[in-house]
Amino acid sequence: MNTARHLDEARSQAVEVTRALLEEDARIAKAVLVDDLFGRIRLILWAEAEDSIMDITPEIASTLREKCGQFWTGDIYIANTGASPSDRAFHEAAWGAGRPVSESSKLRINDRYRNRAAWFAPPADPLWSGSEGSPLVAFHSFKGGVGRTTALASYAIQRARRGDHVAVVDMDLDAPGVGTLLDAGEGESAQWGVVDFMLESKNNVALNDYHHRCTRLEVTHGEGAISVFPAGRVDREYLSKLARVDLEISSSPVDHPFSRLLHRIRDELRPSVILIDSRAGLSPAAGLLLMGIAHAHVLFATTNEQSLRGLALVVERLGGEYARRNLVQADCIVVHAMVPDSAEIAALASTHFNMRVEDIFRDHYYAYVKDEKDDADDRLWTVRDLTDRDAPHIGSPLGYRGKLAFFRDIDQIADVLASEKEYADLAARIDSRLDRLKVEALQEP
Repeated sequence: MNTARHLDEARSQAVEVTRALLEEDARIAKAVLVDDLFGRIRLILWAEAEDSIMDITPEIASTLREKCGQFWTGDIYIANTGASPSDRAFHEAAWGAGRPVSESSKLRINDRYRNRAAWFAPPADPLWSGSEGSPLVAFHSFKGGVGRTTALASYAIQRARRGDHVAVVDMDLDAPGVGTLLDAGEGESAQWGVVDFMLESKNNVALNDYHHRCTRLEVTHGEGAISVFPAGRVDREYLSKLARVDLEISSSPVDHPFSRLLHRIRDELRPSVILIDSRAGLSPAAGLLLMGIAHAHVLFATTNEQSLRGLALVVERLGGEYARRNLVQADCIVVHAMVPDSAEIAALASTHFNMRVEDIFRDHYYAYVKDEKDDADDRLWTVRDLTDRDAPHIGSPLGYRGKLAFFRDIDQIADVLASEKEYADLAARIDSRLDRLKVEALQEP
């Protein structure tokens, strides 16, 4: 008796049983394992031509009951023989939404989710072409407290000091920060923000209600401006509003209220760039951003093993999911955050970090090509690019800075964020990537 005690075991057993069935019985064309909202498993089978496979379903059901235990529903559906048109449409939809198991072209798993659906939706294209206006740059970290928001503020300040108009959007809705960091001065910051917009987006409220401008001389030197869309005013009402925000994807991300906000920012403010501060971890907000709707993704990680495992999940989302669908990967830059002060320890940490990140990208991002003919698309990152100095897996170091641990307001550290070499190098790298994407967009037919 091999009854599974855990869902992971049941899924693994179901996959092995179904894979063996597909290999042994030529009458079966393909199969989908459906794992429902309660973690209970069903099986859909397609017969080759009009072959009958009803004779084997009792044995399959018995085997799956033995292997999967309480996780097996007992349901086996034959998709294309004897099924009604509506049932056939349902079965085909389950196949279409399923993800391939390993390299098999005949077996898929269709997972049903209560939330975080954006993490599992098909990869999306950026909301607009790189030639159609403000590029979108998402900043994400698996763990919090690694300097992600500070680095975003640094890039915004550097661009503003060059005379650019930068838009900053706080999507760290559970722990807002960038709206306060880049404030407009006492009593002048926005009273409403991203959460309010997503609840009110169909009311045609003026966009100016949801943002403020950070233009103080100490920050921008009077050259450019930073329009900041805070998460919202964090008061007694904020949590009740946040609880009403729907971050799930029901159809296309273009239809989501957050996408409407980004389009209005592009069309009405026309900033040089839109920077989005993501919620850390595997949150619904992060899933929405990491679908690929941004033009570039700046990913922060440390040598901490939890951080690196989280990075692998994100890189798989931005790379592997695209490669399996024969799409060009979403563009990203890795930041090695919180590098220690000690030169000796920093060197050891960097060596470890770079080796681990290279392995992550080799396994989850870079495409494998057999010859140069398969590497004709310059937009596609392949294993041949591992030696490229600007390849996505090359980490940009950001050391720990005690002087940034405490400050009264951004005015006190703006010059540090705008001029220190590591921040300047990261900004140059983001600029270079955005320039590259703009050129590629102009070359598109």
